[in-house]
Amino acid sequence: MSITLDPYTDDLPSSPYYVTATDTYCSGWGGAANKLNRVILPCESQGEAEVVADNARSRSDMADVTVHRGESGVMPVTRGIVFSLMGQADAARWYEPGGFGGQR
Repeated sequence: MSITLDPYTDDLPSSPYYVTATDTYCSGWGGAANKLNRVILPCESQGEAEVVADNARSRSDMADVTVHRGESGVMPVTRGIVFSLMGQADAARWYEPGGFGGQR
């Protein structure tokens, strides 16, 4: 489950690293009608961020996977993107090595 963030009014939870990816399945319809759905996953270390990024890259529904150190560039103010925050409590498999079956 994810929480939708508004870049105009919501703040990111504080974290040293973030992984972002475009969810190609959820983009363009529902809450992201005519927009991209950009997933944000906060991480506590670079190693954890690399695991999360590897898991995102192993999924066919994720594109443009990026690891960010700090908040810069994670949630730009733009009208064409819906931001979905997923944390370890709601998305545990993303944080496990090989969480979706194989690493790239």
